[in-house]
Amino acid sequence: MNYYSYVLYNQEYHRFYYGFCMDLKKAEQAHNQGKVELTANYSNWVILYNEGFHSKQEAIRRSRFYRSVAGQRYLKNILNY
Repeated sequence: MNYYSYVLYNQEYHRFYYGFCMDLKKAEQAHNQGKVELTANYSNWVILYNEGFHSKQEAIRRSRFYRSVAGQRYLKNILNY
């Protein structure tokens, strides 16, 4: 798998972030180091869920799905939260 869609979670603020990347560890580090504008005000992000894809378009499509009502239901069932 070359691309990943992922869900980050910040337990302190009960916040989620949905994105895509090529390297999960680097993405998590970037979020925790404040290098991503949307998550810079928060720290201690952990990858809660991820899926691998062969194309960038598939990963983008899936990260957009996570933001939808259906995607929220899907994640709630998968993650039991």
